[in-house]
Amino acid sequence: MILRWFFSALLLILVSLGGAYFYFFYISTPVKPSLNGEFKQAELTINGERRTFSYYVPQTFVSKPLSSNPAIVFVLHGSRGTGSDIRNKTAYEFDRLADSEGFAVVYPDGYEKHWNDCRMSAQYAANTENIDDPLFFDHMFEYFIKNYGVDAQRIFVSGYSNGGHMGFRLAFEMPEKVAAIAAMAANLPIDENLDCEKKNKPVSVAIFNGTEDPVNPYAGGLVELFGNTSRGTVLSSLESAKYWVELASLERDGQTKVYSEQDGDPDTHVSSMRWGHEGVQVRLYTLQGSGHIVPSKKVQYGRFFGGNGGDIEAAEAIWQFFSDVQ
Repeated sequence: MILRWFFSALLLILVSLGGAYFYFFYISTPVKPSLNGEFKQAELTINGERRTFSYYVPQTFVSKPLSSNPAIVFVLHGSRGTGSDIRNKTAYEFDRLADSEGFAVVYPDGYEKHWNDCRMSAQYAANTENIDDPLFFDHMFEYFIKNYGVDAQRIFVSGYSNGGHMGFRLAFEMPEKVAAIAAMAANLPIDENLDCEKKNKPVSVAIFNGTEDPVNPYAGGLVELFGNTSRGTVLSSLESAKYWVELASLERDGQTKVYSEQDGDPDTHVSSMRWGHEGVQVRLYTLQGSGHIVPSKKVQYGRFFGGNGGDIEAAEAIWQFFSDVQ
């Protein structure tokens, strides 16, 4: 009798824990679209470390002569993630767009599931061991220029959370090698916690942040993930955008655009502020009512992340931004 009670109680606990996990932390898996190209795995050795990445090349991309100079988009995962994770969180939409638009997509893997971004105090190994991630990206750029003939002037970087911060680092330190970046769920660190070298050269930047983000505060402040505050303090989303606006000497008053309702949730909507018309452009996408997410109509996040946002599809908006600055 006691044994039966014990197993019944254990089962109830496991069911409750499972339910709590799905409610708070589960991220839905989108249906993989029918794709025409090839998905491949590759690796490079950087300072004695084996670094891995996967990539998708559409059939039209493969069949084109190397002189066609196609574009390439790097998509970077967040903390504790992998390239495979961010491919899922972006709903395979970058791959689908690659088929129709003729560019390549790369999903690199961070060092022990993190990137060595610009936040001096971060406790993950990529930072404490000072992993040379810019060198990793430099070698990946050369890999695709050499093997696929990608246009060195059409290298774009998109990233989520820790991956967004890595995008900022590349814009700070390698502005001559990235045509534009798009950061999701990421704000610039305050100067006191910044350990990147700023070359102070203008770069086209888009930022996508949720107003209800419990990790990366939209209005700025302390970044916290599962009780870990070592990532330090960040600027507000508007201040982060204005840094790039001022660096490019753009008009301070941006143009506002409000997007139509798409996800059926009246508590969420999207607006953007835009600076620049030709050449360097900066955009801030405000995901009202949304949290620490990749905005998508096809992926749903648990309550821990602070709210979903399906009024825009991240990959579509990001590729449109990249296309506008080419």
